[in-house]
Formats: sequence, C-alpha cells, structure tokens
Amino acid sequence: MTEGCISTETWKRKDVFPSIYGRGADLVEDVLQVMTAKEWSQRDIFAVNLALVEAITNAIDHGNQCDPQKNVFVSCQISNNLVKMSVRDEGSGFSKDTLPDPRNEERLDLPTGRGVLLIYGFMTKVWFNDPGNELFMEKVRTEEA
Repeated sequence: MTEGCISTETWKRKDVFPSIYGRGADLVEDVLQVMTAKEWSQRDIFAVNLALVEAITNAIDHGNQCDPQKNVFVSCQISNNLVKMSVRDEGSGFSKDTLPDPRNEERLDLPTGRGVLLIYGFMTKVWFNDPGNELFMEKVRTEEA
C-alpha cells in the first residue's frame, strides 16, 4: 500500500482454530491493523475488537464447551466503510430469545452474561443462523463527531 493512500480493496480472511483461549488473537490483531490502515476511527476499532473477542470467547465457552477438539470458524471482510464478520462454533446452537437479561437486578453481580448484549450495542447489525451456532456482525463506519 502506498503511504498516505487508503486501499480501496476489501481485505478478507478466514480462519479456523481449536477452542483454546488465545488461539484467535493473531486474527483479531490483523483485523485491528487493517482497520487502522484504512483509517477507521478508534471508536469503531474498539467496537469491532470488543465484538469479535466476545464472539470468539462465546464460541469457545458456550458453543464448544471449551473442548479443544472442536473448532471455531471466523470470517472477516473489511472495506473502507464496512466490516463484516461471522463466528461459528461446533455446538448445537441456542436462541438469543432464551438468554437472560444481564441488566436484571438479580444478574448484575454475575461475572458473565453480557457478551451478546455488548455485541448488539457496539455493532450496526447482528443476527444468528438457525440453529444459533453462527453469529453474523456488521459495523458501518461512523462519522467522526
């Protein structure tokens, strides 16, 4: 890439790794570096980082039950104005509607249960496949204030 010029090409990467914490760190780092090179705002980079790490962690913890024999599948596309990502596990899936609300008073002190809520809060568009073992996320570049 020529210095001072933002590449107009869409960057793409697919990765598969076992359900071991930290194994997707290089993928996450690549996503952040590409977003930085394409001059995304720190706010958007933070949002995508949080959502991708939460999605991978949920796939390892809840989908694959921390079984290193099961894999996590991640796909990312980054253009100048849109980030598209998917994270799939080998679990049986779930329904988002069955998740307890982490904002309920009896759940406020629990150390888990906020990941999906955060993903919805930081990404522009979020949806799941049926049976619920693949999460799709999109982030549209936000305008600087």
